[in-house]
Amino acid sequence: MKKYHVQARQYWQSVSINGQDICLKHLDVHEVIFKGKKEDFRFLVTYGLHCFAKNDQKYSIPFKVSDSHEERDFNIERYTLSKALRSIIEKLDAGYDIYQTAQNKHFIFESKIVLEDKEQLCKICLCIFKENRLARIHVTSAFVLDEESMSKNKPGKSGSIFKIATDVKEQSKHIKAPKEATRR
Repeated sequence: MKKYHVQARQYWQSVSINGQDICLKHLDVHEVIFKGKKEDFRFLVTYGLHCFAKNDQKYSIPFKVSDSHEERDFNIERYTLSKALRSIIEKLDAGYDIYQTAQNKHFIFESKIVLEDKEQLCKICLCIFKENRLARIHVTSAFVLDEESMSKNKPGKSGSIFKIATDVKEQSKHIKAPKEATRR
């Protein structure tokens, strides 16, 4: 297994809940290449604890998981959604509107996730930045939006992965990585 010089958890260990093994290998580090018209962009992709854990929610179970910075309850809904994240990230070049919330922080909406036998609107939060000369995407969180959250999540400025990749490529090496993306 290749190990990268980045400050994020690269490999997630399986957990055993009530005797059932839950595999988290789909959240291990991987590379993705977006083929542009003039150049290709390579990103290293990592995933955070919030992709499958959340306290005090309907689908949370009292089983603690940790990323060494914090401990949260395992969440079955988020875990189920996390299984689709890799394929969504690999298709960011297929016309997704990527909305910016702050420097290096973005999100997308995905509506083709089927949970409980119906399509759900999900929000996937991303940090897109450069670390040690590597272009990085760190998926900080992914969750289903309820009716109340949908009205609060009005998108602002959006761009394509190619525009963001060009901006990241030109970023100064002195810009620090977002704190959410540096947890091991």
